[in-house]
Amino acid sequence: MPKISILISVYGQLAMTKRCLAALHDTLSGKLDYEVLLIDDASLDDTADYLRSLDHPHRCYFNHKNSGFSINNNRLALEAKGEYLLFLNNDAFVKGDWLAPMLAVFQKHESVGMVGNVQKLAGSIRYDHMGVVFGPGGHPRHFGQGYFHNPFKGMVRRWSAVTAACAMVRRDTFLEIGGFDEDFINGCEDVELCVRMSSFGFQNYVAHDSVIEHVKGASRGRKKYNRQNFEILMRKCGRIIRNHQAVYDQKLHAKTYLLKLLLRPQSVNFYKLMESALIYLNLKKLPPPKSRHSVPSWEVLPKRG
Repeated sequence: MPKISILISVYGQLAMTKRCLAALHDTLSGKLDYEVLLIDDASLDDTADYLRSLDHPHRCYFNHKNSGFSINNNRLALEAKGEYLLFLNNDAFVKGDWLAPMLAVFQKHESVGMVGNVQKLAGSIRYDHMGVVFGPGGHPRHFGQGYFHNPFKGMVRRWSAVTAACAMVRRDTFLEIGGFDEDFINGCEDVELCVRMSSFGFQNYVAHDSVIEHVKGASRGRKKYNRQNFEILMRKCGRIIRNHQAVYDQKLHAKTYLLKLLLRPQSVNFYKLMESALIYLNLKKLPPPKSRHSVPSWEVLPKRG
């Protein structure tokens, strides 16, 4: 039985899929038992023909219509045989000793939910992801976007959420918690899952010594449903995010938003910028939740050991 099941939902971008699989082989072959489950999401290029040519450790599945990230990965999770599931985008390229630090988190910590890693923009020295933080209004953002250095290098740090572009979870935990919410379409499903896991007593981590490259948003139409996905996220768990995760994350989020002024000034909201500045300078602080009764019922279930 494989220790790790690597799940990859593929929609086009054949060259990236080949590079992604080659990187997995180069870094994992001969080191541990693993399998790679791929599902072609009705690609319009030659992806399906290429996947049919693959053999062990690959197992491939094919959709007749485009289904999206959540549905595809939930299906692959049911087919997987590994103790751990590793969600991986086909535009994410692993390198070096990337897996061992992520696995070590499960051995060293209790009640582990999702474990992510540090991601650099492919072909750049800039970082894109060191963990996910929430703003006062509930918006999730990647901490570390635009950074040239990793301030948490050598650490295993808890975060409110991580991106599923490359993230690991115990298979039993993922299935027991209900998998990805299929109401989301290629966005926010990973964030919602992390929030849900936190509500059941699991903690989400980033292994900062695991570093990969990510093209980010390579698939066509990747951001088409961003606004819709955020509205669903707020409807399902907006209160808990604003009352808990956003309070915990406020200083890190403020730092992230202030950096946005330098990287993408045209996309900065003036009110959010001023709010971030006040929080960062300790002139404003989000109040802690007044009552746990203000959050959804599943948030107050007993924690697991």
